Amino acid sequence: MSFRFLISVFGLTTSAACLWAQSDPTLSGPQAPDPEIDLAAFLDADAGDPEVDPFQIINESMNFRKEREPDMTAAEFALYERMSTMVETNPTFALQLLETMLGDAEEDSAAFDLALGNLYYAESRIDEALERYHSAIKKYPEFLRGWNNIGMIHYQREEWTEAASAFAKAVNLGDRDAQTFGLLAFSMRQSGNTLAAEMAFMQAMTANPEDPNWIGGLLELYFSNGRHAQSESLVREMVRIEPQNASHWLLYASLLVTLDRRLEAATQLEIARQLGVANQASLSLLGDLYVNLGLVPEAISAYEAIGDDVQELGQARLIGYTRSLISEGKLGEAEVILEKLPVASIWNHVRARHFAEAELATAEGDWPTARDAYQAVLETEPLNAFALLGLGQSLRESGDPDRAVFVFESALQVSESERRACLELANLALADRRFDTAIEYLNRADRLESSSTVRSQIARLQSLARGAL
Repeated sequence: MSFRFLISVFGLTTSAACLWAQSDPTLSGPQAPDPEIDLAAFLDADAGDPEVDPFQIINESMNFRKEREPDMTAAEFALYERMSTMVETNPTFALQLLETMLGDAEEDSAAFDLALGNLYYAESRIDEALERYHSAIKKYPEFLRGWNNIGMIHYQREEWTEAASAFAKAVNLGDRDAQTFGLLAFSMRQSGNTLAAEMAFMQAMTANPEDPNWIGGLLELYFSNGRHAQSESLVREMVRIEPQNASHWLLYASLLVTLDRRLEAATQLEIARQLGVANQASLSLLGDLYVNLGLVPEAISAYEAIGDDVQELGQARLIGYTRSLISEGKLGEAEVILEKLPVASIWNHVRARHFAEAELATAEGDWPTARDAYQAVLETEPLNAFALLGLGQSLRESGDPDRAVFVFESALQVSESERRACLELANLALADRRFDTAIEYLNRADRLESSSTVRSQIARLQSLARGAL
């Protein structure tokens, strides 16, 4: 029985070694990097900040409420009725009319103080307005509008502790408006009382569950505390309320990635894509996820949907796209993309490009080019496991087994490439009919990771070695 026949039977020819290389993902270099997700970045810096118009709120407080409200005196009310029509059109003149009453011996009512404070506010005389509001609640401590207006001024001034105190008083007096809860929640959060802010945001959501502001505020609290699992139902609700908002879909997918549910994340982004609401960032993340999941055709489709602008696609994604094309056998397209890549200055991008060039050359059987690409990586990272294995394969395939042995022996010193290097060295030893050495390397590989296939090869080689004695 000839030696050529034996190595063909046992599947340990050079071509068999190539098959091992193709089935081992480590030889193709590191996979596309996992997306780095910063969930808080998806939220505005003022997430949960109610979209309010302080002037409108204070102006609306000019309207009297009959329940739990102080009354004006008859004289005050008569004057107020006469000038009420001009409050909105000519607040300066209305203010002059009201100020004429300040010299009367009779103390102004709380309601009159509020009306006068509102006019001061309209004239941007904020300190005088605040003074009048405080006068009103001093005379009538249960004056809801007075407390809300005080809170609104402090809110505008970013005096969060004072604002929270005023809004909390309004809530304690029975104000159940979602906006008041939201203002209280945001003020509490800004003043550092996150637990109270959480409760207030929940109350705001209960009062108006369709307002995404309150969900955003609560999410910001959860994200800052790492409470990602609790956030999922809130993000889903944001998607339900505003399904056309691409950022909500992207936030949902990013949260699922953080929870290590990548397939679900890709599914949500694919749904957004089919609905026509996936933006460029969503498509980029979708492509990254597909690459990491090994769904190459889907990754190519997602990346292609972004467009042809190299700068927009970015170095990392473009290289990932190129590697997907190589895996699909679209070598011409991959070569065109590599030619479009601008010169990178960041080593991560430079290294990724070298790996892409090496993979393309390997797919084309251009071993000298593949060798040069792997060597370029090793010049900066001499113990890069993927580059060592790739260089060893390139040297072996180009007919330089001695140098290949040297490189694979170097790969033995790196844990990520040790087992694969053992298999490659076993092949090279067998090619020289050094059966004992091949068995030694296979045993070492099996100790690192047990495999029935490797053990079967060991048994056959042991039988072969005995027969050769």
